[in-house]
Amino acid sequence: MKKLISATVLMVLICVATAWAAPAGMVSPTGAMVHDGTGGQGLLADVNNVVITHETIQGQREDIRQDVQENRQDIYGNLTAGHEAIVGQREAMENNQENWTTGHGAVVQERQGMVAYVHGNQVDLAENVTDLRSEILSERQTEQAEFANLTDAQKQGLEHWYDVGIATHALMSMQNLTGDIGPQVADLAYDINASENNITPLEQRIEDRSEIFRLLLGGDQTAANQINEQVSLNQQRIQAIQQLMQNTTPPLQPDVQQAMQDQINALQQEQARLANLTAAEQNSRGLFWWI
Repeated sequence: MKKLISATVLMVLICVATAWAAPAGMVSPTGAMVHDGTGGQGLLADVNNVVITHETIQGQREDIRQDVQENRQDIYGNLTAGHEAIVGQREAMENNQENWTTGHGAVVQERQGMVAYVHGNQVDLAENVTDLRSEILSERQTEQAEFANLTDAQKQGLEHWYDVGIATHALMSMQNLTGDIGPQVADLAYDINASENNITPLEQRIEDRSEIFRLLLGGDQTAANQINEQVSLNQQRIQAIQQLMQNTTPPLQPDVQQAMQDQINALQQEQARLANLTAAEQNSRGLFWWI
């Protein structure tokens, strides 16, 4: 019995000694958590290390946010400068358009009055080809005199418009030389001339389109399409004039036929020029051409 008691006391002493010597945070043989006497400050020290790392990341995040803000301000400044440049280009284009419209309007009004006067048979029509050529020469001289009073901006685009006007005027003046087809030819020529009055401002829009607009948005697709519509109609009218000239009975005199063909050639050249112009405009694609 004494031996049993001694063994039990010895075992208790061993357990107490073992628990007393266990490292902090370790479990004693009895299953109890043993502390290191620091009040758990070892674990908090590890947590403090994590907090320091988070503060560092937070500071880096703030630096990145500031850089982004500065870059955003730079981009906004560049966009604002680009917008101001576009506005300046648009204002310059509008001023050029206004100057051109003033001179063009006066010339158009005079030309329309002349065409209406001839179309109404209120002037003496050409009695022969010699008279016709004299009238054409007189109109060329008038054109040169009017151009002398125009600025370069106003002259731009009017030269081709004048060529069409002279050709159609000549065709209308030939009613006494072309027999029964004379009135039909005059009507078709009148329509071609009226169409040219619609084409000229559209062509001016294309010519006035700034380089910045072309870089960003490409060519003026709307103006090009509208010109193409007029060109298609004029080609049909020119073809109708050719058929009348070729099928009339009796045939036209050779000099009359040649004079008509000269005017038709001038009109065909103008339609070909316009077709090339619109094709180039439609193929002009900007950085944001799909807008």
